[in-house]
Amino acid sequence: MRNAGKQTCAFRPFMGASLMILIVDHREITVSYENNTLCVRREGGKLQRIPVALLEQVIVYGSPTIEMPVWRALSTAAVPTTLLSQRGSQEPAIMAAGLAVRLPLRRLQFRCAEHTGCAVAVARWFLQQKFAAYDLPLSHFNAEQRQPFKQQRAELLDKLNQADSIAKLMGYEGVLAAAWFALLAHGLPDKWRFNGRNRRPPQDPFNALLSLGYTLLMADIRQVLVCEGLDPAFGFLHQPVAGREALVLDFAEIFRAAVDFSLYAFLGCLNPKDFSYSQAHGCRLTKDARPTFYNFWAEFREQCPRLSADDEGDITFSSLAEQIRGKVAGFRGILNNQEQDNG
Repeated sequence: MRNAGKQTCAFRPFMGASLMILIVDHREITVSYENNTLCVRREGGKLQRIPVALLEQVIVYGSPTIEMPVWRALSTAAVPTTLLSQRGSQEPAIMAAGLAVRLPLRRLQFRCAEHTGCAVAVARWFLQQKFAAYDLPLSHFNAEQRQPFKQQRAELLDKLNQADSIAKLMGYEGVLAAAWFALLAHGLPDKWRFNGRNRRPPQDPFNALLSLGYTLLMADIRQVLVCEGLDPAFGFLHQPVAGREALVLDFAEIFRAAVDFSLYAFLGCLNPKDFSYSQAHGCRLTKDARPTFYNFWAEFREQCPRLSADDEGDITFSSLAEQIRGKVAGFRGILNNQEQDNG
């Protein structure tokens, strides 16, 4: 884990191999745009210039002043941007480029989503991917600890493959997710106060990290989906609801295990004092601890873990965006197969 170092400014660029994540987290910051460059200044501070071409993600906390041309430039450059409230009192917002002009794939998406048989089959595919992905975080546990979960997963997978409705699929997913978080609660030290998944607001450090990690994950997923020409709001497992991008949530199910696996290990870099608590806003990372987290997240995006496809089950690493594009290719294949089978 790279050392975040001492932070002396309220915006923080975190470098990956060649690109950076920009964090803006102070209301006194002003961000403007000129000549393909973001101009970042804190009141009374030195002007910093960051070429848009070097950015791969922007994360904004609270309400700094960001001029309209900045948003236009980030959208044009397809830089995903996540807007987080300062105290977690509002839902995160995700901004990115507009839909790519790839109408055949988007029309195929709509046709399959509106056909009940196709929609159930595609939703099942998402959960089959999710169920298999649990093998990655299970590697944190010994054989005796993981065996009951694996047995329950096998039983639920049999039911999953026979399910004839989205409601049944979601029910089986919920049962296995609860079992997974119960296993995590058993494995995490008591100091982390983790007793299962909770949110809005999260009540303990690990849930705070999960909520933040899942939010940032969905920003990357959304960016890939729109660049591929898919409608992020039109899902299969998650049904379209105003204000919710259902297809983004569908793909997030596949990658939650990688986030869980990585955050479970990342807790070793933190201690409970790195989190603050309030009745209104729950548990959140302190501002001083954010640099450590975002250094971790920059590495996660570059070197996202996954199990190898061979029988050895070794953990390999590749970029998160590359893995998302791979799943989109699989998704496209499922759509084509379902339309042929049900056409």
